[in-house]
Amino acid sequence: MIENNICRFVPPHNDYEAIHTINFVLETQQQRYESLKSNSVYRIHYVNGGEGLFHTPGNTQPLKRGDIFFVLPAVPFAIESIKDFRYMYISYMGAKANRIMDRLKIHGQNCLFHDFEEVESFWLDSINANPALFDLRSESVLLYTFAVMGARFLEEEEREKKPAAAPTLIKKYIDDNFSDTELSLEKIGNALSYHKKYVSTLFKNTYHVGITEYLNLVRIQHACTLMEQGFTSIRDIAQLCGFKDPLYFSRVFRSRLGMAPREYLAGLKPCKET
Repeated sequence: MIENNICRFVPPHNDYEAIHTINFVLETQQQRYESLKSNSVYRIHYVNGGEGLFHTPGNTQPLKRGDIFFVLPAVPFAIESIKDFRYMYISYMGAKANRIMDRLKIHGQNCLFHDFEEVESFWLDSINANPALFDLRSESVLLYTFAVMGARFLEEEEREKKPAAAPTLIKKYIDDNFSDTELSLEKIGNALSYHKKYVSTLFKNTYHVGITEYLNLVRIQHACTLMEQGFTSIRDIAQLCGFKDPLYFSRVFRSRLGMAPREYLAGLKPCKET
């Protein structure tokens, strides 16, 4: 992990129509909130660790790893460290930058975006690049980040055009794959080409239950079916229902049915052990 601040400056140029990156900074010193300030250029920030706060006039928003947030020219702001807060930023300007910001609908009321961990390695690799190529690297980071954000926004727009189908697809995928011990929110999202945050929010808004709770419900229902079919090994039942840990399976079972799996088995008619 990089411990010290890094600040790289980019040689100036006069082509205002292009994007001009000014500096690329890795900030590791903790920030105190004393008052709002403003810049004359844009700044894009990527949070690569800890917790912080982003203050703008009349609004304070929490920051965590994976967040991208923007400071806009002449818009007052302040960054405050809460716990082990680290972030990087690129200052930039130019007419092309203005057009991209407009295209992505980034403005004073829409300048904080969550869950972009996929850009982190490129940011970290680039800030340690050869200084002779730093103008190219800093501009590449900026354009790459805009491209990743733009692709995410387009996916969200497409999904919003057909919102009814998505919850059904998510539920069906869980119903078909609940026995997968590696099933996770991220795996569901990757399989259906949805972002994991979108999967979680859409499912809960549609079915009024979280994905983890629903997944556990499906698994416990299947566990009861297996027991009724003659399965008596708690380890085997847990594995067949998608639980890696039999102890965790037993805890979930008890929380759902108010009794341990052994108690449930004892209440069934005697059957041949598999």
